[in-house]
Amino acid sequence: MRIRHFLLGSVFLAGCAKDVTKDIEDLADRACACADKKDVACGEAVVTDLVKLAQANKNAKGDESKAAAAARRMGDCLLKTGMDPQKLATELQKAN
Repeated sequence: MRIRHFLLGSVFLAGCAKDVTKDIEDLADRACACADKKDVACGEAVVTDLVKLAQANKNAKGDESKAAAAARRMGDCLLKTGMDPQKLATELQKAN
């Protein structure tokens, strides 16, 4: 899915910098809490924080399989909030 590709490509994980795995998992948890409430604004705030995380950690490292699982969960939950998939993709492009 295109949205998942953006999520995975936005934050990943090479080089010798901060381990962002826990940060991605925390953002996924927040996104899912937003989905439970069907709160689009809450989901948009998560995306904003994800973009900031990605921009601040261009050479991030971490557990790729855990981060990928969290990113997939986050993407699914963000879409469940009611976010427009195109808007989500556009916002995630800012992370690059």
